[in-house]
Amino acid sequence: MGDDRGISIIEILMVALALGVMAGMAMPSVLRTLEVYRLRGAAWNLAGDLRLARQKAVSLQLDHRVCFANCGDAVPAGGYLLQRKNSVPPPVWFVDVRRGDLPDGLTLTWNADAVTYDLKGEASGSRVTFTNSAGTYEVVASSSGRVRACKPTCPP
Repeated sequence: MGDDRGISIIEILMVALALGVMAGMAMPSVLRTLEVYRLRGAAWNLAGDLRLARQKAVSLQLDHRVCFANCGDAVPAGGYLLQRKNSVPPPVWFVDVRRGDLPDGLTLTWNADAVTYDLKGEASGSRVTFTNSAGTYEVVASSSGRVRACKPTCPP
């Protein structure tokens, strides 16, 4: 009689093939999940930067803003700047943070070029929308200074 304790190369190939098929079936789900996390992470990151701008405006008693376009400084493609206004005339905006690390495939749109916070923490207000293949997230900075991130859109 032969020795039946080992496994054949055919059995190894069949297991490898089965694992490959299962991995191939799971890949679209994994990629979609990554897109969802990238979208949500970018929206929450902007919400955090808006809250930081508000906190700095109140604590440092200097106007701060998150600027998307027409900022006086170059804005990274698909990104934004966190800026502060100097306290002596003439008013000049200085860059504190440059955000250009948004994930690939993400589209950023806004209804105001900047969200500006005054010394009391009140904002000029804006709605910013992030979109990718996984959907849409909206970040709203209200005039009271409150910041919300909502999927897909924030209620009025």
